[in-house]
Amino acid sequence: MKTVLVLLLAVLPLFAAEDPLSFETYNEVQMLKIKAQEKWAKEDYMGAAKLYKKAARKLDKPVFKADMLLKEAECYFEANKTHRATEAFRALMKDYALYIPYDLVVDRLRILAERYVDGNGTFWGIRDRQTAIDVYFLILTDAPSIHVSLADRLRLAELLKKDDRAEEAIVVYQDILKMDPTLDDVRLTLAQLLVELCKRGDGDGSLRRAANRQAKMILDRNPDYSRKSEVELILVTANEVEATRMLELGQFYLRPSHLKPSAAKVYLQELIQKYPGTNAAFRAKDILDNHPAFKEAPQNAEEKSEGEKKEGK
Repeated sequence: MKTVLVLLLAVLPLFAAEDPLSFETYNEVQMLKIKAQEKWAKEDYMGAAKLYKKAARKLDKPVFKADMLLKEAECYFEANKTHRATEAFRALMKDYALYIPYDLVVDRLRILAERYVDGNGTFWGIRDRQTAIDVYFLILTDAPSIHVSLADRLRLAELLKKDDRAEEAIVVYQDILKMDPTLDDVRLTLAQLLVELCKRGDGDGSLRRAANRQAKMILDRNPDYSRKSEVELILVTANEVEATRMLELGQFYLRPSHLKPSAAKVYLQELIQKYPGTNAAFRAKDILDNHPAFKEAPQNAEEKSEGEKKEGK
């Protein structure tokens, strides 16, 4: 009698639903579940996945359908079918967001992301950092914020950095610092990325200023920071990059095709004043002292003046 009561209590939700199952459909689903569980017990995960998928097709109520599809996804996960498992969990997050245990799903996605990094369970064992990044983006954008950890954001930023996607990594690091401004190591990494981008090109100097700002924030907040030497190197490097940019501008106006000694002089003198002690400043001083354009300028000016006097006469 007790066994019958338990079975009735288990069946009742299925028949109390708005679209109740027929006894025939219920029996079919139950048989598929039992067979799937047997295959799971024998570690025939792909066989179990097929049966759970078949059971899901017979169900219309989202809460019950989601349960079968979740079990199907778990089968792919256990079978180390990384791509299939990822797509199955992705579909659950998209179509059954209200009916899935996010703690479990997000944990599985983290593991799957690292499988892509290691080439574990991927096609031909190929390492696929790009898809790992996509999985972490999926976690950050589709999972409720309560289930997204700081470690998820840090790992995403790290993978973006390794994939030479510095601009995207910078955005993620900035978001992390908004959540916790005391993370000096994260701020240092952000500053280092900004400096690296600055070296590639920084037309208006915004990257250099941003790197300097991040580095100074670390020292202002934590003067005895254990990695202080790395922070100071950022400040030196950022200044050297900007000084080099100004040097190149000065040299540009000394080329025969763009010769404008007065413009070159402005850039070179400003460089020496703003960034003394840099290699670029020493080179700028040498150019000002020894370049023929600056030695000839007074003489040319004097000759022009004499010519103007004669024309005036």
